[in-house]
Amino acid sequence: MKIRVGTPLRMASVALVTVTALAGCSGMGSEMPKARSKQAALKNISGPEPSIPPLPAVADDPSKPLDFQAGGAVIRPDGSLILPLDAYDSTNAQDVLARATTVLAQQCMRGKGLELPAALMEQAASKPPPPSVIYGVLNMDDARAYGYRMPPAPANSPVPPGADSSEITEAVTQAYFDDRKQNKPGCRSEAQKQLDAENVLNDNVYLQDLRSEARTAAHRDSRVTAVTAKWSACMKAAGFDYPDPTAPAHDRSLLGKGLPTPAGAALPPTSPAEVAVAVADVTCKRQTQYLETVALVTAAYQQEIIEKQAQRLQQGQDHWKQQVQNANKVLEGAH
Repeated sequence: MKIRVGTPLRMASVALVTVTALAGCSGMGSEMPKARSKQAALKNISGPEPSIPPLPAVADDPSKPLDFQAGGAVIRPDGSLILPLDAYDSTNAQDVLARATTVLAQQCMRGKGLELPAALMEQAASKPPPPSVIYGVLNMDDARAYGYRMPPAPANSPVPPGADSSEITEAVTQAYFDDRKQNKPGCRSEAQKQLDAENVLNDNVYLQDLRSEARTAAHRDSRVTAVTAKWSACMKAAGFDYPDPTAPAHDRSLLGKGLPTPAGAALPPTSPAEVAVAVADVTCKRQTQYLETVALVTAAYQQEIIEKQAQRLQQGQDHWKQQVQNANKVLEGAH
């Protein structure tokens, strides 16, 4: 059975197209570079490909959750992936900053006779997308249950305030957001200015840029291109023709294949055909040790970046410590 790779889809149920916006990193497209391009030299990475530890023996049962730790990379049974640059994340600090920004923005809005709608209140820091968004379906249980759709959020996950668009009136928009034509800052920018948040916001962008650079280097690495080719050959042997693990979730002819699209839905529900490809996908990933290889190579490049940017990364952490102090003073004053 041959399946044609279609146009990438722009829809939340697939989610792969959100990688750049959420994590500042680019997914592996259908055109896989064969070698590192001299024309696209990376800032922090040069020289020979870094060494990685040897891979363990291939697991006999691909349905068992992957539990892997080596070379600075950790793959947990729940599908989460930990890499060296994660040590410089500031998720908790960003949560404090978000709350303090909301307090100050609310004060600013009330000074203009308005209320800050729940839909515009700063939320907890956006977390990097799960590995499945970047590398495709990874868990056999998820493959069998959801195919290439994102599993539902856990029942105990925090629920953000409801976004009622009717609350965001023209007056609210003009007060809260910047007026770039008149160079007039809105309440959100004023709140960030009071918190002196520019440095930490730049630090967060910088960290995401470093992650992106490591992913780009790993994308070009000969070991990743080789294991991607092995995965593709494995899938072809199973009857599915895809160049890399991101391709099936973008295949318009596969998602919900054979089922009608419900009224108001973007896609048909998960179909048996989609599940069959997802199961083969996970099986091939485990047989070729695709994720382990990509994780080890990416971790090696991240370590290389950390060694070269240790001072800048430490500076970012120092900025966040000061930012938390500033934000906590605002929160204490609001009680």
